[in-house]
Amino acid sequence: MITRLRHWWLAVSLLPLLFSSRHRALLAEMRSFCESLPITLKPSLIEGLRLIDPRRTRSDTKEFNEDTIRNFADLAALLDRRSPLGLCLRRSLTRYHFLLQADVPVVIRFGAKFVGGKPDREITGHAWLMLNDSPYHEEDENWRGFTVMMSYPQE
Repeated sequence: MITRLRHWWLAVSLLPLLFSSRHRALLAEMRSFCESLPITLKPSLIEGLRLIDPRRTRSDTKEFNEDTIRNFADLAALLDRRSPLGLCLRRSLTRYHFLLQADVPVVIRFGAKFVGGKPDREITGHAWLMLNDSPYHEEDENWRGFTVMMSYPQE
């Protein structure tokens, strides 16, 4: 319930910025990016990460501050409700791509853990960003307990 309220608050707090054509264009670019992720990642995660490398694309992301980029990336991931990819993966990949374009040196991590902490249960995964060896705007309960399976780029 609290997570859903946070999502609504994010959307409502960004509404005033959408009167700006620059911000609408940024959100449209991020939504298009999110919608393309399932196809981009289809060959493999590693190949998909290479394809979304921001050095391969051009964007005007640098004109926005880090918080704006992060918040709009989060909104774009939230709005892509039909995606077969989990919210954390969509959010992390969108943040990663656009924050790197703005010269924020984030690293994406992929982790796994047993549900309930017991090896006889299902395995769940999570994706999150790191900046300077610290989780980047990620609640502790979302990433603690996960074993890092991969970081990109390699640390």
